Amino acid sequence: MIQLIRGDRQFARARTRRPTAGSSACVRFSVSVSGLLLFALALLMGCNEVPDASPEASGSAAQPAAPHAATREPGPAAYPLPPTNRVLFFGDLHVHSGWSIDAWASGVRANPSDAYRYARGEAVGHPSGAAMQMLGPPLDFMAVTDHSEYLGVTLATQQQNHPLRRQALIQTWIGPDRENAQRAWARIRNTFYARVALPALVSDEVLQPAWKAMIADANQHYVPGEFTTLIGFEYSPNPQGQNLHRNVLFRGDSVPTRPFSSMDSLEPEALWAWMDQARATGDDVLAIPHNANGSNGLMFARKQSSGRPIDARWAERRRRNEPLAEVFQIKGQSETAPPLSPEDEWAGFEYIPWRTADPNLPSQTSGSYLRDALKTGLEIEAAIGVNPYALGAVGSTDGHNATSPFEERNYSGKLGATDGTPKTRLALNAPNADGSPTRIRMPATWGAAGIAGIWAERNNRGALFDALRRRETFATSGPRIRVRMFGGWDFEPADATGDFAAIGYARGIAMGGELTRPSTSVDAVPSFLVSAQQDPSGARLERIQIIKGWLENGVARERVFDVACGDGSAPDPDSARCPHSAPSPDLAECAPSTELAASELSTAWRDPDHYPKAASFYYARVLEVPTCRWSTWDANRLGIKPLTGLAATIQERAVTSSIWIPAQIAPSQNAPSR
Repeated sequence: MIQLIRGDRQFARARTRRPTAGSSACVRFSVSVSGLLLFALALLMGCNEVPDASPEASGSAAQPAAPHAATREPGPAAYPLPPTNRVLFFGDLHVHSGWSIDAWASGVRANPSDAYRYARGEAVGHPSGAAMQMLGPPLDFMAVTDHSEYLGVTLATQQQNHPLRRQALIQTWIGPDRENAQRAWARIRNTFYARVALPALVSDEVLQPAWKAMIADANQHYVPGEFTTLIGFEYSPNPQGQNLHRNVLFRGDSVPTRPFSSMDSLEPEALWAWMDQARATGDDVLAIPHNANGSNGLMFARKQSSGRPIDARWAERRRRNEPLAEVFQIKGQSETAPPLSPEDEWAGFEYIPWRTADPNLPSQTSGSYLRDALKTGLEIEAAIGVNPYALGAVGSTDGHNATSPFEERNYSGKLGATDGTPKTRLALNAPNADGSPTRIRMPATWGAAGIAGIWAERNNRGALFDALRRRETFATSGPRIRVRMFGGWDFEPADATGDFAAIGYARGIAMGGELTRPSTSVDAVPSFLVSAQQDPSGARLERIQIIKGWLENGVARERVFDVACGDGSAPDPDSARCPHSAPSPDLAECAPSTELAASELSTAWRDPDHYPKAASFYYARVLEVPTCRWSTWDANRLGIKPLTGLAATIQERAVTSSIWIPAQIAPSQNAPSR
């Protein structure tokens, strides 16, 4: 194994564009914070009274949108550059504006154009009254994914003469009753989701103008080669508070005339059918599940939504439509959890064990995290021959104020007025309803995360989407850690110091791919090249790890290997751990340690315990040294001690997509115990 600190050629073209100063008007919304939070949480939790209808019955069949000025994206064959020329791009695939009804209820008035301007480095107005601006360089791409549920309602109700504005429910939002949060909340709960209100709220007259405007905004801000906008929306079903949300992204702009929503169906299978139809008549489309941690085990379940066993047809449809999963975002991480990975010392990072947004409803861990899904996929593949959970990894924010608050020291909250200041985020001086002492409120458990890294030939819709489709992606919890991983059969230590990308592509496959065993050596042992570079404005790197999953007697197992240590030492061969850990920062200053850490790490690693006949997967995880959590930064700003019950520090990280190695035996057989 080789690890070194160096400047490597595969990290070429680091972009340092200067942000453009700007501002955006922000309308103040005079509703009590408690009422707004209740309303926003209701939208996050969902409602069981939403009717379930087929796409055909709802009139949401995929049809091309009206023609417009944007140019159709070229097909994958239109990229003559060799894969060694792929460049790393950072962006956010999950951002909401005031056009999402929960964001609007929380005082957000920013629109999709404001979100794009923020991504490009401009300042955008925040409901708190502050102007928010990204700390680092501009992003390379963004997808504004406003909720398809009730899309257009916020725009319609702002028009003085729109019929929707005269409805009694809407008057509770904009009339005198808005000052009475409890009364407004009761009306929302009893009326908003009632079937009688749905036709007016989800009609084409309300929805389609907003959808067309979202498409037009995305096309207007799309600058191929400089800044890419992907057209998309969020599908947000929450049966019994169980999060089944997906972000739906299109390759180009030949899209259906209306998005699919949980009003059409609560079952993801119906969304996939809609996507298949949309793909057949327009551009390619994919969906990215998010907040699986709050799904109560449903996101990556072992059965279909109907309760029937998973068969090959279902597995192929899911794999076609959902090649990725979002593992880092504001409402917690979905990589793994302590109950699922008890031997992983880092599994508790930003762990939120309840359903979406209600601490009173625990979320079952099995079926709710990516690593568990990867293992489940191996077991299902052994039974039916298809792996439905061969999922790559991305991160994004789920910010609801048209900004992307993924930097800990710059975190501006998720919803707007409800958590837009240090005081509201930490919920200081807010006693419980029964008069008991203040406890940790939900916004304090949310985090400043995350961001997506994509290796692609060019910064345009086609190239970025194709990279998402082939899963050459990774997720970070916020820092712009640059990471690359290749799998092969003959990588040697010296390869880690050579032309990393050229060697990786020539003699192996990139993360997201399937590594086929050479026919000349069925007993070959896989080797991996991994290289990581710290965020130039972030903390140094403590270690690189490789997480391995494999089948053993029909049951999927896992193990975490440290493969590169920040202090230059070698991991212990028995424990597979680096001998030292970096110290935590001083909480008053929040300056990260530079001890036992490196600005860059690179290694070639060979699995010391590989069983050739077992199906397996491998992915890399890169850990920074400990740094201050956003809540500690906020406590320092308020001149108080960090809140008890919240982690004062965290270890930011990056997680790559996996590399899969198929079994070399019939699907019904499994690897024996060793």
